[in-house]
Amino acid sequence: MSKSNLVFRIQFAGFMREKGMIVFYCLSIAIIGVVAPLFLRGATSSLTMTAVFAVLFLKPILADSLAGARERRTLEPLLSSPISGKSIVWGKFKFCLWFAVCFFALAVLCAALTARLVGSPIALTAVQWVSIALLAVLNFSAISISGVHASATSGDTRSANRRISRISYPLGLSFAVYPAVIVSADIVPALIVGGALMLIYLCVLLTFVVKTSKMKPSDFFENMQTKNTVNPHEQSTSFTPKSQFAIVLGFELKYLRSLKTLLVNFGILCLAPALFAWIFAYYSGGRIDLNYAVFVTVFMIPRAPTNLIAYSIGGEKAYKTGESLLSAPLHISPIFLAKCMVPILVSAVMLIVSALVTLMGASILGWTSPDIAPLVGYTAAQLVLLFPVSIMASGMMTFISAILSVILKTPRHGLYATSIISIVFLFPALAIVYLAQNILLWSVIYFAVLLIGNAICIKRISDKITRPQIMRLL
Repeated sequence: MSKSNLVFRIQFAGFMREKGMIVFYCLSIAIIGVVAPLFLRGATSSLTMTAVFAVLFLKPILADSLAGARERRTLEPLLSSPISGKSIVWGKFKFCLWFAVCFFALAVLCAALTARLVGSPIALTAVQWVSIALLAVLNFSAISISGVHASATSGDTRSANRRISRISYPLGLSFAVYPAVIVSADIVPALIVGGALMLIYLCVLLTFVVKTSKMKPSDFFENMQTKNTVNPHEQSTSFTPKSQFAIVLGFELKYLRSLKTLLVNFGILCLAPALFAWIFAYYSGGRIDLNYAVFVTVFMIPRAPTNLIAYSIGGEKAYKTGESLLSAPLHISPIFLAKCMVPILVSAVMLIVSALVTLMGASILGWTSPDIAPLVGYTAAQLVLLFPVSIMASGMMTFISAILSVILKTPRHGLYATSIISIVFLFPALAIVYLAQNILLWSVIYFAVLLIGNAICIKRISDKITRPQIMRLL
């Protein structure tokens, strides 16, 4: 146990060296715990938001915990030390659990203080607070132990991310719904739902505790082979595109179609805005406000696919495939622009699906609940934010992340950069939705600014990034 504490301290020291990520997490806590209660006039909804974002931020940490160390060739020296493999797993588990619990607790504490200052104190009893805290610890424990185990048995972070998503998203969303249940339902339904969730979390926790305890030393040293890790540029294609851009785009889309688990995760993420719209309808006494769904959509949907660019470009360095790609008779601009186009196209599809699902869900809620006024639909300003602004924001985030991925060392750093950039693009949309008097006008202005920014980024990629520059950084 003392050796696992040593691993925890090592992990914590590495976390404290990531100053940019600490700033990012602080900004996230400020948005969820301070900004959101100011606009929502209450902190109860912050419980749901914090639960969702805690899982979103925990997932890359879990994937990087052991699979990332294996990619960076830092796992072998650690395993060669007197520290056993199981102690490493338990130390990583402790750190991930500590991160999730601290993030959740700090955001909720800030939300409670903000709500009290604005005159909207939290209407929860001590028993309700204790049940939420208990379920939060069990939920994060189950996600952490399953995620660390998946990372330990995966060959790379990309495979680990896919495996962790299968467990973290269902468990995280189940806990995110619980605050709405405990506030709106009677004591008996709340106890039943809470007991069922507690049983699920305990089963997952105990299952992976047993799996981890049965792991052998060879399991940690084994170089795991994962599916779908073939370099897309080494695959054959049945068509002959006319341009270099189309060649690279065809390979990237073909490789994306092979990542079925990732596509399923994107599909599940499209349901999140509709879920938030339903939850906020309960919190606001039956009033459907699509601004909440628009806010969640603008924050989550464009950000998720842009993570692809960190592995599409940064992964070329991690998996030692960049040299062969650059040796092909292709110019740099088509390679970069085609790789960037894939996340933008995925974002566009996700935005359309998410908007339709949210509108259908809100309409069904209005038809089935007589106390809720029927929904007319999205306003012109909301449509501008949902599609032109969000697509332009996704494009600019993708282009900036692509440029940074050339400079940064690993895909993990590219993911961190993408997360920080997404926060920067969130503030203008948040101010437009809740502060601007003429939302449509400011949405169009923001779209024009993003359009100019995308043009500058494309110009940067076309003129400034050269083949020798990339070769020096591989």
